[in-house]
Amino acid sequence: MSRLVDEVAPRAEAKPGSVAALQEAAKLLVVFPASNISEAVIDARSEAYEIALEDVPAWTVEAAAKRWLKGEVAVLADKPNLSFPPSPPQLRALALDEWGKARAALWRYRRLMEGRVERVVPLKGRRSLPKVTLQAFDPKCRPPADAYPG
Repeated sequence: MSRLVDEVAPRAEAKPGSVAALQEAAKLLVVFPASNISEAVIDARSEAYEIALEDVPAWTVEAAAKRWLKGEVAVLADKPNLSFPPSPPQLRALALDEWGKARAALWRYRRLMEGRVERVVPLKGRRSLPKVTLQAFDPKCRPPADAYPG
């Protein structure tokens, strides 16, 4: 188990590197070159990617770029056009998703190493959630006005 922690920890605890992250984004932009754009547009686009990626590790941007090229972008709520490079927010969302997976894995591995036992309550022993609570998770359903006192 400690081997898994040793493998995941450097990625999960990686420090942001805006220069390296921007270099990874630039590799992706080379694959989808834009024609006839001015120097000002190139500068503005570079600055937008730099702002979007300034606080994520470079490895996450590289992984996000690979996902984009493979079309594995289901985590994005919008329907991206994969014929073009991802927008700065799209690339950031994919990079943060990668980083989140690594951090979650590290947390699970460390928890397992600590030997904490997770309490599992069988379905029969669980209380059912109040109807108002369930409706709060469904944006289509609104709880009645008298559901919350006061």
